[in-house]
Amino acid sequence: MFVITYELNGSVKEVSYTNTNEFIAAQLKEVPDLPDYYHVIKAETNNKTIPLKDQTISGLFNYLNN
Repeated sequence: MFVITYELNGSVKEVSYTNTNEFIAAQLKEVPDLPDYYHVIKAETNNKTIPLKDQTISGLFNYLNN
């Protein structure tokens, strides 16, 4: 399970995907699931936190897509 906790207008939201590949595919759609500028509070895959320098959806996508 891949879980992203992000902030939107002062509220904390959470979205989950089966795995990181599902998230990458969702972001490559013509209209992505999440806008690039959303602030990522935490991203976890299999209960392990992903270390991010750029704490945005774009930064997470770039980290996973490399």
